[in-house]
Amino acid sequence: MCALEVEEAYATTPDGARILYRVSGKGPFAMVMPVPWGLDSYIQTRGFSSLGFYLALVTFDPRGVGGSDAARSDDEFSRDTTAQDAAAVADAAGLPRSVVIGHSGGGAVALAYALLYPERVSHLILISTAAWWSDPSPLRTDLGFPGTGDEMRERMREEVARSVRHPEIFAHAMDELLPRMRFSPERLKWMVTTGAKSYDVRGGLSEICAPTLILHGREDGRVPLERAEELHRGILGSKLMVLEDCGHWPHVEKRAEFVAAVTDFLGLEDRPRRLF
Repeated sequence: MCALEVEEAYATTPDGARILYRVSGKGPFAMVMPVPWGLDSYIQTRGFSSLGFYLALVTFDPRGVGGSDAARSDDEFSRDTTAQDAAAVADAAGLPRSVVIGHSGGGAVALAYALLYPERVSHLILISTAAWWSDPSPLRTDLGFPGTGDEMRERMREEVARSVRHPEIFAHAMDELLPRMRFSPERLKWMVTTGAKSYDVRGGLSEICAPTLILHGREDGRVPLERAEELHRGILGSKLMVLEDCGHWPHVEKRAEFVAAVTDFLGLEDRPRRLF
């Protein structure tokens, strides 16, 4: 598959923070939310590149990561703040309304965005996402506390291998992605101490009014399928699609099925499926 051209620009938030964002692909615009625990947006730009033949993907570095300004306090690591920064990015990109996509922790940010700005969400796509976390200890055990960049990259490689159904699919991708990933030790520390304990949006699910697609791998080793079923029950009119023989990364593990599900949901022309 050919690489998509990526354009970079900056958005400025109401409190003056500069946020680096990237736009790639062609078609209707889709905001892809970052994970809240310290990765820059390169993993979203590359991981969702298969959608770039249908959608113009907008990704951004959260505060304290990559090309965005440093966070001034731990409060700026929250999902709500990240969702508010996403709104600033959308304004800078000229997007009053768009598709919103989130994977795993990025799905939590997507939920926050949909609750804060319902008028800005045309469609919501949640991948391997939960509406609550009760205990951050699994993340603390798997990713640990901040170390050197090389140590974090190795932990990330091990975590991905544990969370997918077929680790061999990721071997080449990890060799390419990990050297380019930038981490925020401060964000990771917040996530495995405060962040997970404070996350529970189950009470707000019934307020989400955008058409919603929930995608989940049946063998997800990180987020149990029951969490996707809970989302489906809570978001009225949502559609749940379970991908068989698939772990935590459906958009990579089952790329063709993932693209078909998203394009069918959005009613987009079925043109590049032959590429997979």
